[in-house]
Amino acid sequence: MNHLRLVSIIFFAIGSLCIFSCENNMATVTVITAPDKTPLLVEENANIVYTDSARTKLRLLAPIIERYGGTDPVDSFNKGMKIDFYDDSMNVTSHVSANKGIMHDNKDKQLMEADNDVVVINKKGDTLNTEQLFWDATKHSIYTNKYVKITTATQILYGDGLQSNEDFTDYKIINIKGSVTLSNSKKE
Repeated sequence: MNHLRLVSIIFFAIGSLCIFSCENNMATVTVITAPDKTPLLVEENANIVYTDSARTKLRLLAPIIERYGGTDPVDSFNKGMKIDFYDDSMNVTSHVSANKGIMHDNKDKQLMEADNDVVVINKKGDTLNTEQLFWDATKHSIYTNKYVKITTATQILYGDGLQSNEDFTDYKIINIKGSVTLSNSKKE
């Protein structure tokens, strides 16, 4: 267990004792429970695997994850993140990377926002580049209203906005701005 996590657990335990032992001192309780910008947990060099029914669904790598509590708990990825999504045969179906991200994680909403140099690559090799992308885990979809560039084996598409399934295999550009057909000729 890393030292920062141990310190967080100790502070949580001390804070819990103060809350329960200071029931008549409302000022102390208010200060301890007041929302602030201090993360509840900081994980460095995170390598997190999410599973469902003993099958790996995704692997998330991040230099730092900061967990914040409150009514809308979030995980913040201020130093970037990389996510690989897997099918039932453990094949990578898509890859997402971004310089920043936020994961909202409560019972009503499981929404991740990826920002700054967002890249999504699907299993066919199609690549999406944008500056902001949302992943709705409950609806199994990704979307943006920002500028997008999609590169396939045969063309490059440009537009403003995109809607797609979460593995980026069935997508629709909202406002197509242009396209370029790529030459398939090989230089010998």
